[in-house]
Amino acid sequence: MATLDEALTIALDLHTAGRTDEAETLYGRILDAVPGEPNALHLYGLLCAQGGRLEQAAGLLEKAVALRPGLPEYRANLAMLHQARGNPAAAAEEYRAALRLCPDSAALAFPLAGAARQAGQSGLALAAYRRTILIQPDLAEPMVQAGILLRYAGRTGEAASALRRAVRLRPDHGEAWHHLGVALQRIGGPDAATALAQAVALLPEDATPRLNLGRAHYDAGRWGAAAAALRGALALDPANDGALELLAAARHKVGGEGEAVTALRRLLRLRPDAANGWYALSLAEPGAPGALRRALALQPDHRNALSGLANRLRDQREIAASLRLHDRAVRLEPASAEARWNRSLARLLAGDLPGGWEDYEARWGVADFPTKPRGLPQPLWCGEDIAGRTILLHEEQGRGDAIQFVRYAPLVAARGARVLLEVGADLVPLFRGLPGVERVVARGEPLPAFDWQCPLLSLPRAFATRLETIPATVPYLTADPARAAAWRERLAGGGLAVGLVWAGNPQFAGDRKRSPGLAALIPLLAVPGCRFFGLQLGPGHDDLAGRAMPSAFTDLAPEIRDFADTAAIMASLDLVVSSCTAPAHLAGALGVPLWVLLSHAPDWRWLLDRADSPWYPTARLFRQPRPGDWAAVAAEAAAALAERTAARS
Repeated sequence: MATLDEALTIALDLHTAGRTDEAETLYGRILDAVPGEPNALHLYGLLCAQGGRLEQAAGLLEKAVALRPGLPEYRANLAMLHQARGNPAAAAEEYRAALRLCPDSAALAFPLAGAARQAGQSGLALAAYRRTILIQPDLAEPMVQAGILLRYAGRTGEAASALRRAVRLRPDHGEAWHHLGVALQRIGGPDAATALAQAVALLPEDATPRLNLGRAHYDAGRWGAAAAALRGALALDPANDGALELLAAARHKVGGEGEAVTALRRLLRLRPDAANGWYALSLAEPGAPGALRRALALQPDHRNALSGLANRLRDQREIAASLRLHDRAVRLEPASAEARWNRSLARLLAGDLPGGWEDYEARWGVADFPTKPRGLPQPLWCGEDIAGRTILLHEEQGRGDAIQFVRYAPLVAARGARVLLEVGADLVPLFRGLPGVERVVARGEPLPAFDWQCPLLSLPRAFATRLETIPATVPYLTADPARAAAWRERLAGGGLAVGLVWAGNPQFAGDRKRSPGLAALIPLLAVPGCRFFGLQLGPGHDDLAGRAMPSAFTDLAPEIRDFADTAAIMASLDLVVSSCTAPAHLAGALGVPLWVLLSHAPDWRWLLDRADSPWYPTARLFRQPRPGDWAAVAAEAAAALAERTAARS
């Protein structure tokens, strides 16, 4: 008759050979003969687990562990069984007990981490992943999982570090690249899109990396690249509502409303109760009847929809109703930078400058705000006593903003401060000689030491500016005398000398509404007694291509190198007619007679329902009577121009 050891060996051979019925019979006989034989209990328990008889397996393995508590193998197998039965907490306990018996085992530390994570014990899981890495630092998978866990815990910087180590060990690990890309995106890492592109290449059948790549491109303002990635995500997952919504937003940014609307209509057929979808449709198809109200009916506390409807009402010049909704949005999310930023624009347009400036400070928290915070360590100046200290005033947003608000620099100097001014290189020659400014520095050049700092558009708040206290003395900028004299000689002649600017920067989201284009201004060129000089730079200059212009028009753009050249030309003109763009601010700052052509819902600085500007005393404003009606603006300006030339003669 076989000994116990021989019987166990035979049973195990049958078991490993797949002859499980025979093995089970023999295990049973052994346990009938020796009921407390731990090896037989353990092996029989494993056989039952393999056959799906988990309850029976648990009973056998628990008995084996009770008899031999010092064997890590028994505890590890019982842990796996607990996990299979849906009890990860019990599994984690057994893995911990096994790890105490065998503390240098990565094969125990790693599954402990997985069980603890599944049980919601993230602290234990992270500790176990780190222990695995210490035991076997060349393993990529524990680093990947630790990085994912850290990312979900909001410890994004640590997550990125772990995931970078993981991809160095396993450059072919698509999941690691994916989570690294998402982590980098959260912390503003410039190589987020690169990491996500790697994930897309390694996980070609997974829509999620493509969605996140699209999001990274979108957040970086690469609308075309975002749309391409999102189309790829939708090819794999046509019902992915996140991809549909973001594709619509990306196409809307570049005027691709057709594709945006198609994507959103598809989303709303799949999910008619998607409040976010209705909100996005309101952006892509502004004429969509009731899209914002439908979003709010589905989700009354949808902050973006509230702000969107408030903005729509602002554009319809219904300011009181707009402000009521903005106030609701801010009450819903007091910490929302977007809500306060949107309200600031309505307040400023309504002439509530103190309230507007206060909300305007939220701009730095707006995700797609065109200027990023400088992150300077020096404190923001908010009007404190600054006598004897040095302050850096720095440009933000567009060149027109810099020209409009640099008027405050001499006022800061009058407080006894030493003023440094940092702006784009093309503004440096223009701003040199500004009273009270000790030094003008081109952006990117080394900065001298300073004690305080302030962005130019935070200065009105620092001075508590109200409509009646706007510093509106002009000129506060002057043209270079030598350049101006040269242009006066060149432009001397009969007739009214009129400078023309018809378009702004197309990178600005609202440029299509504010720029009439050259074609809309053709009626002005028919007014007799005028000589017209084109001052248009940038993409808007392309409007001249292939167009036969009247003999009274001369294009000066090829001779303009910077704003100082434009200033010298303007100083030699009788009038500047401009859309809402930087040259309009330059003419106003120089004190040159200025006509500004404005859309129906203009930028906040032009206010509403007035033909003058409190910022520029020499300006006259021509407003669209209805959205998009540039013909009426041009006709009014042409009639005024005819009156002016008649008065001269």
